[in-house]
Amino acid sequence: MRIFKWPESVFLATVGIPTILLIILLLVPFFDRRRERRLARRPVAVVAALLVVASMGVLTYKGATAKESIASENLAKVPEWQATQNLPQDALPGARIFASLTCLNCHSYLGTGGGFAGAPDLSAEGSKGRGIDWQIGHLKDPPAYTPNSPMPSFAGLTDQQLRQLAVFLEASKGPKGGG
Repeated sequence: MRIFKWPESVFLATVGIPTILLIILLLVPFFDRRRERRLARRPVAVVAALLVVASMGVLTYKGATAKESIASENLAKVPEWQATQNLPQDALPGARIFASLTCLNCHSYLGTGGGFAGAPDLSAEGSKGRGIDWQIGHLKDPPAYTPNSPMPSFAGLTDQQLRQLAVFLEASKGPKGGG
């Protein structure tokens, strides 16, 4: 799953390739029905088995050596976010933290990320007027501020990182600063 981009090729990775390989394995006995059991005399079975083993090996290797590119893709969006939201300079460190953490696995921001039903779009979070202290408290202990919240705690961040993230969220007032 690490080497396939969402959503374009995830179907291929999760359904397409495994299904094709399973069908090949199921059909091998119908194509090669000889009584001969020596591998040298069963080329169809040998080729099918080698293809399955090779593809599993290649996909495993590619998955193990894939670079984590999602965070860098999200970081590349920060200048676009700044332009669209008219973010002040003091909000940019928080935007970089937001892009590099796992926030966009659940939340969306100006069309980026999302994927968890119920996680709000944070593009206009600052327009709610909750304030920096509320944002920091919520990041440290989400259920205390939003009951039954499945959001994980980010209390492991430094006070400076939490403040920067809160400044970014409060500066996010929607496209062109909410206007």
